[in-house]
Amino acid sequence: MLTSKRVGGKVEYNNGEFAEVLTYGIEGIQKDLLLETIQIHVEDTEDEPAKFQQRFPVGTTLSILTITEITVLSRTAEEGRKHDAA
Repeated sequence: MLTSKRVGGKVEYNNGEFAEVLTYGIEGIQKDLLLETIQIHVEDTEDEPAKFQQRFPVGTTLSILTITEITVLSRTAEEGRKHDAA
């Protein structure tokens, strides 16, 4: 099963190699809550480091779509985890 949601983000740091983005909820029960810090890496784009810094300057507000894939673990994996916890 795939599920998606929109969150907001604000670029807090960018050295040309990666940018750190503080994400926050924009809808539902997560509205206005700080969620997590994510990283965007220059190698995930076709940008050179200087262009990457121009595209994502510190202070920029972003719209982010997150996609989560949910799968059921096999019974063997579940049983192994229960055994490890005991």
